[in-house]
Amino acid sequence: MESQQGIHIKEKIWKHLGQYLTFNINHVSHLFVRKINRELGQTGLSIQIEQFPILFLVRYSADEPLSQQDIANLLQKDKSAIQRSIRTLERDGYIRIVSDDVDRRRNLIHLTPAGKFAVDKIADLAAVINQDVTSKLTQEESETLMKLLQKVASTIEV
Repeated sequence: MESQQGIHIKEKIWKHLGQYLTFNINHVSHLFVRKINRELGQTGLSIQIEQFPILFLVRYSADEPLSQQDIANLLQKDKSAIQRSIRTLERDGYIRIVSDDVDRRRNLIHLTPAGKFAVDKIADLAAVINQDVTSKLTQEESETLMKLLQKVASTIEV
C-alpha cells in the first residue's frame, strides 16, 4: 500500500509532467512493460519485453540470417546492449549463435525451437493484452489512437 507521502509526490509529478506527451507515452509504456513481464513470468518463459524485438527480427528474417550487427542496426541500439541480450537469449536456449561460413568474424543468430515457441507465445500474449486494453475503447478511439501514435512516431523517427 502506498503511503500518503508517496501519493502526494505522485500527484505533484502528474500536475507538472502530466501535460507532456512524452511523459504520458513513457508512463503508458512502463505500465505495458510491467504487465507483459508479469504475464510472461506466469507462462514460465524467462524472457523480458526488451528482448522481444531481437526474437521477432530473427524469426521473421529466417530466409536471411541476421548478424548481431544487423540486429543492432535494425533496432538502432548499441551493439554491446544487443550482445548482452543475445548472450542471455542463447544461455536460456531461445537462440543459437553460429559463425558465418563466408566471414568467420560475423556471428549469425538463429532461433531454436524454444525460441520459435516463445515468439508464438509472446504474440498470443500481446494479442490478449491488446484486446484487454482496446476493449475499453470504442473501435473509433482505438483506430484514432493507433493513427496518432504512428503519426507521432513518424515525426520523431530518425
